[in-house]
Amino acid sequence: MDADRQRVESALLTAVKNRDAHLNELAAHLIVAGGKRLRPVMTVAAAAVGNDEPVSDDVIQGGISCELVHLGSLYHDDVMDEAATRRGVETVNARWGNLQAILAGDFLLAKASEIAAALGTEVATLLAQTIGHLCEGQIEELTKAFDVSRSVPSYLVSIEGKTASLFSTAARIGALVAGHDRVVVEA
Repeated sequence: MDADRQRVESALLTAVKNRDAHLNELAAHLIVAGGKRLRPVMTVAAAAVGNDEPVSDDVIQGGISCELVHLGSLYHDDVMDEAATRRGVETVNARWGNLQAILAGDFLLAKASEIAAALGTEVATLLAQTIGHLCEGQIEELTKAFDVSRSVPSYLVSIEGKTASLFSTAARIGALVAGHDRVVVEA
């Protein structure tokens, strides 16, 4: 798994590299700040089920697509929360402003979608649906933020959309890209 983590770190930086030096800096800001990379780990773990061989580059790319969605959502979340720091560093919005943070978050989502599209229609569709679920979960949270009578079901809708959907997608993408049987993909 350590070798796969290194592959993920390298692939993340490669995925966001582009012609514009400033956009490179914005897009890589939270990548270089570090993180647990739980979504790519989930993708790799799901792909590795029943297989002793190293996972393919496509599996790593599937994990990267999920991590980029997560990072893009963090950029947007930091704007909404007016956060000053994340992962021990200044947020993009605090350092460069909300407009650049939103565009950088959008860029990360676009890169995630581009990678997913290269992995096939089913992966691209799954990732697009998950981005929609993230938005639904965030809206649920925003509309109920100061509601002291917020129900448990409302809270569960929020965390399912904001958190659980992306973990589920990461595992499904790993299983799909690795070519597992449908029973494994749906497990």
